[in-house]
Amino acid sequence: MQQILRSSLVKRRKMIEAEWIQWIAGNHDFNMDSIRSDIQGSWQRSVTVAIQQGQAPADDAYLTSKLWKESVIRQAAEREQEQIIQLAREGELVAAIADASGRLLWTSASRHMQARAEAVNFTAGGRWDERSVGTNAVGLSLSLKSAVTVFSSEHYQPFVHDWVCYAAPIIHPQSGECVGILDLSTTWKRHTPLGQAAVTELARSIARCLPHQLPRAELEVYALGQPRVLFRGQPLVLPQRYLEMLCLLLLNPQGLSLEAFHAALYRDAVASTATLKAEISHLRRILDGKIGSRPYRLLIPVWADFIQIWQALREQKTNEALALYRGPLMSSSDSPALNEWRHCINVVMDQVLDTCTEPSVLVDQICSNPSGSHLVRERLVELLANPRLSW
Repeated sequence: MQQILRSSLVKRRKMIEAEWIQWIAGNHDFNMDSIRSDIQGSWQRSVTVAIQQGQAPADDAYLTSKLWKESVIRQAAEREQEQIIQLAREGELVAAIADASGRLLWTSASRHMQARAEAVNFTAGGRWDERSVGTNAVGLSLSLKSAVTVFSSEHYQPFVHDWVCYAAPIIHPQSGECVGILDLSTTWKRHTPLGQAAVTELARSIARCLPHQLPRAELEVYALGQPRVLFRGQPLVLPQRYLEMLCLLLLNPQGLSLEAFHAALYRDAVASTATLKAEISHLRRILDGKIGSRPYRLLIPVWADFIQIWQALREQKTNEALALYRGPLMSSSDSPALNEWRHCINVVMDQVLDTCTEPSVLVDQICSNPSGSHLVRERLVELLANPRLSW
């Protein structure tokens, strides 16, 4: 039975290899009956990727280790890690968890796969998205948001033609967002149809342990109503001045010169530009160096409620704006620029509330946000007191 299976795998590999050679040679019009449609689609997306003889590109090991420690996937995977490590060891596999960009954050390899994985950078930091290395299980699973198997020469790069890889997305149960990929890989002769089923079930188990609400970005700033900041999913307590500085950086993604920053932050000239420069340096250290200079700008993915509400108001998404509004923008700030933004948001929100004639909409917002703005509650009272309006 084993010999029949081995013979079948050898035949399949040779057939795919022949198709791959023609594809790489530029013959894209031939009939690829032996190549699955998902692989054909990935090959088509990979035509601009250079064929490499060595390994995948890799990010800095220290940065990758830090990202893994702070990743929500790491916390969710803790309960399954021992099982994954044991499965990799007993099945002569290498196991890997990648983030949503296709960068491997964690790997565990059997003795059979250790050297092979290291040789091609299938280790923490390796980049295995389709843009970096073409067709592979991590990149394909990211593209399709589904479980996949990539066998031998179905891989775009020849340095993994001796591999078979099974990958499945880690999908957040509430949001439906793909937060990462779980991959199990070995050499092609050890291919088993059970591989994809195993990686799918393990990915689902990890997903079930994810926090109910995912961070919206590496840095989240809530400045409407009671301000708060989350950095890499953790609360960050900052003085008001630093909160104001963050808000100004968020409002100016293209960056600010020191003079423009000073003018936007201070009402008068009591504080010098040297003082501001020192405060920016301190905030940069708090944010792990993620503030660039010349001009000053944030270097990480960000999300802010006041940016989102302004976008929702511009697009006339009333319900979304009401859901975000928890009060004025940085109400105690004296920053000239923030005062102007606060006034603009308040004026437009007043118009939204004045034109809202559906109590049910306001009730929905209060139920979803019990600590929301008193303006929403006041408008609801006005509507309920008007006998001419009904639910």
